[in-house]
Amino acid sequence: MTIRRTPEDFRVEERTTSAFKASLLPEWMPSHPFAAYALEKVGLATPDALGFIANVLKVPRTAIASAGLKDRHVVTTQTITIDSAAFRTKPPRFYEDQAWRIQRLGFVPRAADASIIARNAFTIVVRGLGIRECDELVRRAEMIVDRNQDLLFVNYFGDQRFGSARHGKGFVGRSLIEGDFENALRLAIGTPARKDSGPVRSLSRALATHWGDWNAALAECPRMPERGAVETLARGGSFKDAFAALPKFTQEICVEAYQSHLWNAIARELSDALAEATAQRAFEADDLFGPLIFPRAAAITPAFQAMQIPMPSPTCVFPECLSEIVTGILGDEGITLDKLRIPDMPRPYFGGGERAYIAKAQNCRISPPESDSFAGFSPANLACTLSFELPRGAYATVLLRALGQ
Repeated sequence: MTIRRTPEDFRVEERTTSAFKASLLPEWMPSHPFAAYALEKVGLATPDALGFIANVLKVPRTAIASAGLKDRHVVTTQTITIDSAAFRTKPPRFYEDQAWRIQRLGFVPRAADASIIARNAFTIVVRGLGIRECDELVRRAEMIVDRNQDLLFVNYFGDQRFGSARHGKGFVGRSLIEGDFENALRLAIGTPARKDSGPVRSLSRALATHWGDWNAALAECPRMPERGAVETLARGGSFKDAFAALPKFTQEICVEAYQSHLWNAIARELSDALAEATAQRAFEADDLFGPLIFPRAAAITPAFQAMQIPMPSPTCVFPECLSEIVTGILGDEGITLDKLRIPDMPRPYFGGGERAYIAKAQNCRISPPESDSFAGFSPANLACTLSFELPRGAYATVLLRALGQ
């Protein structure tokens, strides 16, 4: 099975809320100072695209905000805003570059953020399938479809969430709560991973080669925000100071990755217990960060569909039905909820909030198998196209795992 054989094989379009659409005005007003744009991009992660837009339009990067973050291996349509005050003249209606283009939608009262996304619509071509795999795809869909023809699946965080642990050497967040800032920094930026590329690859390899000789590492480090941590060490700063010198986003994603890993473990154990209690055999998918267990739709009652699981944090309170599961998982990690703190560092921190246990894929369609033009003479020479809509924060790749892909 292959997804993202080309960027065009994986398309995602943000669907904004009705409130956002109602707030759009065709022309600038003092009450609506932000120009809203539809951004179409290919081969660029959202932060990179926003950086290019800022350079081309000659506005500060801080003036641009996006509703969501999309990776570079997909074709996306998403909403961004630009503060009109950043322009010397009127915000352009349209601009096109080689890998992106923007079309002005109107003007809105506030900058874009995740709250304006209602759903994400996906169109994904799955290649390299044989007849058996095509049949399994349909069979799995029938196991998780409800009476409304929606697909119900456990709302696990996808592998994209765990980028800071992609090297397979452990989670940065785990070292942080132990106060081991050297290992946290090494895992964050100094441990090469197979999928590293570009400046990230150069940085991790330079640090892995010259760990402890910071001037030698600096000589090989590319110009990028994470370089500031190495400069701090070269000046004689501590490992804690160096971690604090990392970009805010990098620090936060390291903590969120470990927090999300714990959430996935809780959801996994709950799913296993649910399948056993209802005598509805679950199925699972292997995963680098632990198996993903998916109960059948028949086992997911309305109460479980409505269930919210807290993100593990020092202040969260889990429902009684999860207390034994949470205690066991944290015990295996050698921690307790009150230990989810970083000593002597106010930020980043393990924040609260909840995440829906079950995600619902609506308007799901699976095309009949077709000949895969990329397969050549391979026996796995079929392709299927899947289309569906997911709520904000749910991962299309997790649904694909539930469908056996």
